[in-house]
Amino acid sequence: MNREVISFREDTAIDEVAQTLTDRKITGAPVLGADGEVVGIVSEVDVFSRKGDTAKDIMSPNVISITEDTTIVEAAALLAGERIRRLPVLSKGKMVGLLSRSDVLEFFTHSHWTCLRCGHGQRGLQAPDDCRHCGSSEFVLERTQPGT
Repeated sequence: MNREVISFREDTAIDEVAQTLTDRKITGAPVLGADGEVVGIVSEVDVFSRKGDTAKDIMSPNVISITEDTTIVEAAALLAGERIRRLPVLSKGKMVGLLSRSDVLEFFTHSHWTCLRCGHGQRGLQAPDDCRHCGSSEFVLERTQPGT
């Protein structure tokens, strides 16, 4: 997850939202209420498809979030199943980070499951049921360089 999260206040003008998304080359960001709680998500699509003057006017108020204890598998399932691009990560109701689809892809790119019996690796967010080389069902998750 990214702990340095770009976010907007509810009263942020749409022009500023659009400029920030463009300048930072991001597709969306959380909208925070007066007490720092996540009250919505605003995306590039919201900027050009919804009418209003502020982030609050155009944001999507139905925020799906996770906690720091949520596994990468659970987060990936939420991102894919809900067809969303980002998940605010909350601790005690406050945002502590943001997990994006690209964060999950980065994890997938740099990880593989290594069979403890024969050493062959397989990619995936979850351990395979069995090794396609030796049939073992015991794996350890290892971080690797891309392409290895």
